[in-house]
Amino acid sequence: MTISMPIPGANTAGQHLFQGLAPASLFSLEGKVALITGGAGGIASGLARGFAAAGARIILADRNELVHQRVREFRAAGADAHALVFDVTDQQAVAGAVQEAVAKCGRLDIVVNNAGVIVRTPFLELTKEEWQKVIDTDLTACFLVAQQAGRLMVQQGSGRIINMGSIMNHVARPRLVPYVAAKGGVSAFTRALAADLAGTGVTVNALAPGYTATEFSQANDQDFNAFVTDWTPAKRWGRPEDICGAALLLASDAGAYINGHTLYIDGGFLSVTR
Repeated sequence: MTISMPIPGANTAGQHLFQGLAPASLFSLEGKVALITGGAGGIASGLARGFAAAGARIILADRNELVHQRVREFRAAGADAHALVFDVTDQQAVAGAVQEAVAKCGRLDIVVNNAGVIVRTPFLELTKEEWQKVIDTDLTACFLVAQQAGRLMVQQGSGRIINMGSIMNHVARPRLVPYVAAKGGVSAFTRALAADLAGTGVTVNALAPGYTATEFSQANDQDFNAFVTDWTPAKRWGRPEDICGAALLLASDAGAYINGHTLYIDGGFLSVTR
Protein backbone atom coordinates (compact mmCIF):
# COMPACT_ATOMS: atom_id res chain seq x y z
CA MET A 1 0.00 0.00 0.00
CA THR A 2 1.37 3.40 -0.99
CA ILE A 3 0.74 6.16 1.52
CA SER A 4 0.18 9.63 0.07
CA MET A 5 0.27 12.64 2.35
CA PRO A 6 -0.49 16.26 1.44
CA ILE A 7 2.53 18.53 1.46
CA PRO A 8 2.01 21.54 3.76
CA GLY A 9 1.93 24.75 1.75
CA ALA A 10 1.66 23.08 -1.66
CA ASN A 11 -1.38 23.79 -3.80
CA THR A 12 -3.54 20.97 -5.10
CA ALA A 13 -2.25 21.25 -8.66
CA GLY A 14 1.33 20.95 -7.44
CA GLN A 15 0.85 17.94 -5.19
CA HIS A 16 1.95 15.58 -7.97
CA LEU A 17 5.45 17.08 -7.72
CA PHE A 18 5.77 15.49 -4.28
CA GLN A 19 3.96 12.22 -5.00
CA GLY A 20 5.58 9.33 -3.14
CA LEU A 21 8.20 11.51 -1.47
CA ALA A 22 6.51 12.01 1.89
CA PRO A 23 8.46 10.21 4.65
CA ALA A 24 5.42 8.11 5.55
CA SER A 25 5.46 6.75 2.00
CA LEU A 26 9.20 6.42 1.48
CA PHE A 27 9.78 4.52 4.72
CA SER A 28 6.58 2.49 4.72
CA LEU A 29 6.89 -1.30 5.01
CA GLU A 30 3.15 -1.82 4.70
CA GLY A 31 2.43 -5.26 3.28
CA LYS A 32 6.06 -6.38 3.58
CA VAL A 33 7.28 -9.48 5.41
CA ALA A 34 10.56 -9.26 7.33
CA LEU A 35 12.61 -12.17 8.70
CA ILE A 36 15.12 -11.23 11.40
CA THR A 37 17.58 -13.84 12.66
CA GLY A 38 19.07 -13.67 16.13
CA GLY A 39 15.52 -12.78 17.05
CA ALA A 40 15.80 -13.34 20.80
CA GLY A 41 18.45 -10.63 21.18
CA GLY A 42 18.26 -6.94 21.91
CA ILE A 43 19.22 -5.60 18.48
CA ALA A 44 16.63 -7.81 16.78
CA SER A 45 13.99 -6.55 19.17
CA GLY A 46 14.83 -2.95 18.30
CA LEU A 47 14.72 -3.67 14.58
CA ALA A 48 11.46 -5.57 14.87
CA ARG A 49 9.81 -2.70 16.75
CA GLY A 50 10.74 -0.30 13.99
CA PHE A 51 9.70 -2.61 11.18
CA ALA A 52 6.37 -3.36 12.85
CA ALA A 53 5.72 0.35 13.40
CA ALA A 54 6.34 0.86 9.67
CA GLY A 55 3.69 -1.74 8.84
CA ALA A 56 5.68 -4.93 8.26
CA ARG A 57 4.77 -8.43 9.33
CA ILE A 58 7.60 -9.71 11.50
CA ILE A 59 9.18 -13.15 11.73
CA LEU A 60 11.71 -13.44 14.55
CA ALA A 61 14.03 -16.42 14.22
CA ASP A 62 16.43 -17.84 16.77
CA ARG A 63 17.70 -21.19 18.04
CA ASN A 64 16.69 -20.03 21.53
CA GLU A 65 13.10 -20.75 22.56
CA LEU A 66 13.07 -17.29 24.17
CA VAL A 67 12.07 -15.99 20.75
CA HIS A 68 8.51 -17.17 21.46
CA GLN A 69 8.36 -14.80 24.44
CA ARG A 70 9.56 -11.94 22.24
CA VAL A 71 6.81 -12.68 19.75
CA ARG A 72 4.16 -12.82 22.47
CA GLU A 73 5.26 -9.35 23.59
CA PHE A 74 4.96 -8.01 20.05
CA ARG A 75 1.56 -9.57 19.53
CA ALA A 76 0.34 -8.11 22.83
CA ALA A 77 1.34 -4.70 21.47
CA GLY A 78 -0.67 -5.28 18.29
CA ALA A 79 2.07 -6.37 15.89
CA ASP A 80 1.67 -9.14 13.33
CA ALA A 81 4.55 -11.29 14.56
CA HIS A 82 5.65 -14.91 14.23
CA ALA A 83 8.45 -17.06 15.65
CA LEU A 84 10.74 -19.61 14.04
CA VAL A 85 13.21 -21.73 15.99
CA PHE A 86 16.15 -23.06 13.97
CA ASP A 87 19.94 -23.07 13.75
CA VAL A 88 21.23 -20.60 11.15
CA THR A 89 24.39 -22.68 10.70
CA ASP A 90 22.40 -25.73 9.55
CA GLN A 91 21.76 -25.55 5.79
CA GLN A 92 18.76 -27.89 5.82
CA ALA A 93 17.23 -26.09 8.80
CA VAL A 94 17.64 -22.75 7.04
CA ALA A 95 15.96 -24.04 3.88
CA GLY A 96 13.05 -25.41 5.88
CA ALA A 97 12.70 -22.23 7.91
CA VAL A 98 12.55 -19.99 4.84
CA GLN A 99 9.88 -22.24 3.34
CA GLU A 100 7.96 -22.10 6.62
CA ALA A 101 8.21 -18.31 6.70
CA VAL A 102 6.65 -18.12 3.24
CA ALA A 103 3.98 -20.64 4.25
CA LYS A 104 3.09 -18.46 7.25
CA CYS A 105 3.09 -15.10 5.51
CA GLY A 106 2.84 -15.76 1.78
CA ARG A 107 6.05 -14.00 0.76
CA LEU A 108 9.40 -12.75 2.03
CA ASP A 109 10.54 -9.20 1.30
CA ILE A 110 13.23 -8.40 3.86
CA VAL A 111 15.87 -10.53 5.55
CA VAL A 112 18.13 -9.25 8.30
CA ASN A 113 21.06 -11.57 9.01
CA ASN A 114 21.47 -10.55 12.63
CA ALA A 115 22.44 -13.82 14.35
CA GLY A 116 25.89 -13.65 15.91
CA VAL A 117 28.22 -14.89 18.62
CA ILE A 118 31.44 -13.59 20.16
CA VAL A 119 34.32 -15.59 21.61
CA ARG A 120 36.84 -13.56 23.63
CA THR A 121 40.04 -15.62 23.62
CA PRO A 122 43.69 -14.61 23.06
CA PHE A 123 44.74 -15.75 19.59
CA LEU A 124 47.51 -18.11 20.76
CA GLU A 125 44.99 -19.92 22.95
CA LEU A 126 42.17 -19.94 20.40
CA THR A 127 40.89 -23.37 19.41
CA LYS A 128 39.73 -24.36 15.95
CA GLU A 129 36.30 -25.09 17.45
CA GLU A 130 36.04 -21.54 18.82
CA TRP A 131 37.15 -20.09 15.48
CA GLN A 132 34.67 -22.21 13.55
CA LYS A 133 31.78 -21.40 15.89
CA VAL A 134 32.14 -17.67 15.24
CA ILE A 135 32.79 -17.97 11.50
CA ASP A 136 29.84 -20.32 11.06
CA THR A 137 27.38 -18.12 12.96
CA ASP A 138 28.56 -14.64 12.03
CA LEU A 139 29.55 -15.20 8.40
CA THR A 140 28.54 -18.55 6.91
CA ALA A 141 24.98 -18.16 8.21
CA CYS A 142 24.68 -14.95 6.18
CA PHE A 143 25.46 -16.98 3.07
CA LEU A 144 23.01 -19.75 3.96
CA VAL A 145 20.08 -17.48 4.79
CA ALA A 146 20.75 -15.02 1.96
CA GLN A 147 20.93 -17.81 -0.60
CA GLN A 148 17.62 -19.38 0.40
CA ALA A 149 15.83 -16.05 0.75
CA GLY A 150 17.52 -14.65 -2.35
CA ARG A 151 16.10 -17.38 -4.55
CA LEU A 152 12.59 -16.40 -3.50
CA MET A 153 13.27 -12.69 -3.83
CA VAL A 154 14.65 -13.07 -7.35
CA GLN A 155 11.47 -14.91 -8.33
CA GLN A 156 9.44 -12.06 -6.81
CA GLY A 157 11.55 -9.48 -8.61
CA SER A 158 12.27 -7.58 -5.41
CA GLY A 159 13.78 -7.95 -1.97
CA ARG A 160 16.11 -6.53 0.64
CA ILE A 161 18.95 -8.48 2.23
CA ILE A 162 20.56 -6.72 5.18
CA ASN A 163 23.62 -8.25 6.83
CA MET A 164 24.79 -7.29 10.30
CA GLY A 165 28.39 -6.13 10.24
CA SER A 166 30.30 -4.17 12.85
CA ILE A 167 32.82 -1.38 13.22
CA MET A 168 35.16 -4.33 13.78
CA ASN A 169 35.38 -4.75 10.02
CA HIS A 170 37.36 -1.49 10.12
CA VAL A 171 39.15 -1.58 13.48
CA ALA A 172 40.12 -4.35 15.89
CA ARG A 173 40.48 -5.15 19.57
CA PRO A 174 42.50 -7.90 21.26
CA ARG A 175 40.99 -11.36 21.86
CA LEU A 176 38.44 -10.97 19.06
CA VAL A 177 40.27 -12.45 16.06
CA PRO A 178 37.46 -14.71 14.75
CA TYR A 179 34.81 -12.02 15.30
CA VAL A 180 36.83 -9.35 13.49
CA ALA A 181 37.58 -11.78 10.65
CA ALA A 182 33.92 -12.73 10.33
CA LYS A 183 32.69 -9.13 10.31
CA GLY A 184 35.28 -8.19 7.71
CA GLY A 185 33.95 -11.08 5.68
CA VAL A 186 30.38 -9.83 6.07
CA SER A 187 31.28 -6.50 4.49
CA ALA A 188 33.06 -8.19 1.57
CA PHE A 189 30.26 -10.73 1.16
CA THR A 190 27.73 -7.89 1.03
CA ARG A 191 29.55 -6.14 -1.82
CA ALA A 192 30.03 -9.38 -3.74
CA LEU A 193 26.42 -10.47 -3.36
CA ALA A 194 25.12 -7.08 -4.48
CA ALA A 195 27.17 -7.49 -7.65
CA ASP A 196 26.02 -11.08 -8.14
CA LEU A 197 22.32 -10.18 -7.84
CA ALA A 198 22.56 -7.12 -10.08
CA GLY A 199 19.45 -6.50 -12.12
CA THR A 200 17.21 -8.82 -10.10
CA GLY A 201 15.47 -6.17 -8.00
CA VAL A 202 17.18 -7.45 -4.86
CA THR A 203 19.50 -5.12 -2.94
CA VAL A 204 22.14 -6.26 -0.47
CA ASN A 205 23.57 -3.98 2.21
CA ALA A 206 25.13 -4.22 5.64
CA LEU A 207 24.71 -2.36 8.90
CA ALA A 208 27.83 -1.82 11.00
CA PRO A 209 26.91 -0.80 14.55
CA GLY A 210 29.40 0.69 16.95
CA TYR A 211 29.47 -0.19 20.61
CA THR A 212 25.87 -1.01 21.42
CA ALA A 213 24.50 -2.00 24.81
CA THR A 214 23.25 -5.57 24.30
CA GLU A 215 23.61 -8.97 25.91
CA PHE A 216 26.97 -9.37 24.11
CA SER A 217 28.52 -6.04 25.04
CA GLN A 218 30.78 -5.02 27.90
CA ALA A 219 28.67 -2.03 28.88
CA ASN A 220 28.79 -3.13 32.53
CA ASP A 221 32.60 -3.00 32.59
CA GLN A 222 33.17 0.42 34.18
CA ASP A 223 36.60 1.03 32.65
CA PHE A 224 35.56 -0.04 29.16
CA ASN A 225 32.29 1.86 29.49
CA ALA A 226 34.24 5.00 30.30
CA PHE A 227 36.54 4.45 27.30
CA VAL A 228 33.64 4.04 24.86
CA THR A 229 31.72 7.00 26.26
CA ASP A 230 34.77 9.26 26.20
CA TRP A 231 35.91 8.26 22.70
CA THR A 232 32.53 8.34 20.96
CA PRO A 233 31.49 11.86 19.85
CA ALA A 234 27.89 11.03 20.81
CA LYS A 235 29.22 10.50 24.37
CA ARG A 236 27.20 7.37 25.01
CA TRP A 237 26.82 3.74 24.01
CA GLY A 238 24.51 2.93 21.16
CA ARG A 239 21.08 1.48 21.80
CA PRO A 240 19.27 -1.14 19.69
CA GLU A 241 16.75 1.47 18.57
CA ASP A 242 19.61 3.60 17.17
CA ILE A 243 20.11 0.93 14.52
CA CYS A 244 16.44 0.93 13.61
CA GLY A 245 16.43 4.09 11.48
CA ALA A 246 19.29 2.88 9.32
CA ALA A 247 17.62 -0.51 8.92
CA LEU A 248 14.36 1.14 7.85
CA LEU A 249 16.27 3.13 5.25
CA LEU A 250 17.80 0.01 3.74
CA ALA A 251 14.59 -2.04 3.97
CA SER A 252 12.22 0.53 2.45
CA ASP A 253 11.75 2.40 -0.82
CA ALA A 254 13.81 5.22 0.68
CA GLY A 255 16.90 3.05 0.20
CA ALA A 256 16.03 1.54 -3.17
CA TYR A 257 19.20 2.90 -4.82
CA ILE A 258 21.55 1.93 -1.99
CA ASN A 259 23.26 -1.34 -2.84
CA GLY A 260 26.47 -3.11 -1.81
CA HIS A 261 27.01 -0.57 0.97
CA THR A 262 28.05 -0.93 4.61
CA LEU A 263 26.37 1.75 6.71
CA TYR A 264 28.05 2.62 10.01
CA ILE A 265 25.90 3.47 13.04
CA ASP A 266 28.58 4.24 15.59
CA GLY A 267 27.90 7.65 17.11
CA GLY A 268 30.98 8.94 15.28
CA PHE A 269 33.39 6.44 16.87
CA LEU A 270 35.34 5.79 13.67
CA SER A 271 35.59 9.50 12.87
CA VAL A 272 37.89 10.22 15.81
CA THR A 273 41.62 9.63 15.99
CA ARG A 274 43.96 10.33 18.89
